[in-house]
Amino acid sequence: MTELKSSVIKSEVDRYSTYAHTWWDPNGRCYMLHKMIPAIRLPFMKKALTNAGLVKEANKGKSNMFEGIKILDVGSGGGLMAEPLALLGAQVTGVDPTEKLVEVAKEHLKTHENLKIDYICDTIENYSTNNKEQYDVVTFFDVAEHVADVHQVLKASVENLRPGVRIFITTWNKTFMGWFYGIFLLQWILGIVPAGAHKISMFISPEKISEYLKEFNCKTVEVKGAWYSLWKRDWGFTSYTGVWYAMEAVKEE
Repeated sequence: MTELKSSVIKSEVDRYSTYAHTWWDPNGRCYMLHKMIPAIRLPFMKKALTNAGLVKEANKGKSNMFEGIKILDVGSGGGLMAEPLALLGAQVTGVDPTEKLVEVAKEHLKTHENLKIDYICDTIENYSTNNKEQYDVVTFFDVAEHVADVHQVLKASVENLRPGVRIFITTWNKTFMGWFYGIFLLQWILGIVPAGAHKISMFISPEKISEYLKEFNCKTVEVKGAWYSLWKRDWGFTSYTGVWYAMEAVKEE
């Protein structure tokens, strides 16, 4: 298959490749992701998928609540999101263009038995050409701020989604507070976020994401703000979306 033009930024791939071996260290470079997943991403998805009727009645609130749900994790990295989803019973495909991260994900998967995860090293643009409308859920977690063309990558991601089901998105808002907190404070001053990980030019507002989604026949269902508390050393939800936000949208019939 001829490779399609992708929005992969080589410097991003190179940066994450250098510390791929530390991906699963909860106190390492991915500290913020390790904290974010159980505090924000999973609760947001659990509530939304339950409310949408995608969780089987018998599985609600149980350890296998995502059983029977087919999930595409876009930008799956070293597998930090894919594994918790599979542990909840989902059948997960992780797609990421960074070869070293995919290798890390596959290696860490060996620590579990019988998890339904398939890791693929590819761009989402290429992957989507043969997998249109194959998934019940697409996760687009903290991808937007790392690609050259959000519109193109989001479009390709949505193409994999069946009509009537959900896509989940998280990213940093393109505001002064998004820059001040996410870059100046967490990255430059405190060093909690790795140097160079974020640029304000690559942040994007929820309004712009919603505009793109509408173009792709998706309707925004909910937008919630969240932030990392320096006092609690953990993530929490907030009504303020000006720093970082989580979004749920449905692909209309």
